Amino acid sequence: MKHRIGRILTRPALAALAALALAGLSGCTEGRSPITPKQFDAAIPDASPDAERRDLSVAERHPTASDNVVIPPPGAPRPEGEPRDPADLKALSTAAEQGTPVQKPGAPPIKRLDAYRLRVGAVFVDRLNRFIEMPTKVNMQEGILEYVAVGTNGKLHESVLEVLAEPSHVHLGLLLIGLEPRAYQKQDDIYALPKLAKEGGRIELMMQWADPSTGEERRAPPSAWLYNRKNKGAPPPQAWFFEGSQFWNGRYSADVERSVVSLIPDMNAVIVIGGDAGNPYRGDALGYEVYTDQIPPNGTPVKLIAKVHGAKPPTVEPGKKPTPAPVAPDPAAPAPGAAPPSPPPGGAP
Repeated sequence: MKHRIGRILTRPALAALAALALAGLSGCTEGRSPITPKQFDAAIPDASPDAERRDLSVAERHPTASDNVVIPPPGAPRPEGEPRDPADLKALSTAAEQGTPVQKPGAPPIKRLDAYRLRVGAVFVDRLNRFIEMPTKVNMQEGILEYVAVGTNGKLHESVLEVLAEPSHVHLGLLLIGLEPRAYQKQDDIYALPKLAKEGGRIELMMQWADPSTGEERRAPPSAWLYNRKNKGAPPPQAWFFEGSQFWNGRYSADVERSVVSLIPDMNAVIVIGGDAGNPYRGDALGYEVYTDQIPPNGTPVKLIAKVHGAKPPTVEPGKKPTPAPVAPDPAAPAPGAAPPSPPPGGAP
């Protein structure tokens, strides 16, 4: 048997399989390099184009998810309106606040509903009551967690919720309700640990869903579905902060990584928890698991609400028919009470 295995698997093949095994044992946050499909196929000499193997679509992996999420490959042509740095995101937010959303190809789809409410893609934004809503669904019933919420195609094996919206749209929504992301000190040493220069805006998170058995509306903070492995129960409500992700090679990292709400320090996520319960892959008393006894079934629709900390509760229920948007004034018209413009030199044409 030993000689037979030796004939089937060459040294490079054994090395690739060993790397795959070590990667599985090391935990998701240990900085390992992922094994690519080509490396995996190289470890199995019998793999052939005729083998019964194909890539599953998003709809097949997640039946209720949208197939509209497209992550362009590196080097693909960049649409003119796609944000490439934090200044672009801020400019998009400012334009939306002024009632003139950017309409260039690749720009986030922003629709003004009335004087103070907007939609950024699938994210609902209420600037008056200072909260946003993102559509999600229950993703896990048990297992170790490093995220409360990730986007489709993200780290769904360790996230309570799957977010059915783009992470950059969540970021824009938070800017529109007046929050600013974390800022870090500039350092010459690229290997130095990042140092916080300014804390991001503090956020309160709330989940809203209909009880599958009774239809009754339920609300709870994310902590209700988390099981603290050290304290053997749900943690108290936590503080959350606007991390803001970062840009890498001109792309918004959270849109690539799909990380929205993180339970661990993660500079690529949009929102992060305050404090650190530890890496659950490094000890049985560290980090969080799904609180299986408390969470509703997989696929249950959930609204994840992010509100400015300390803001008053919403005074207008989400989903209420918006009032008509005010008509924008004509920029060429003179202000009320202003003197008429002077005629051009040489008199009227």
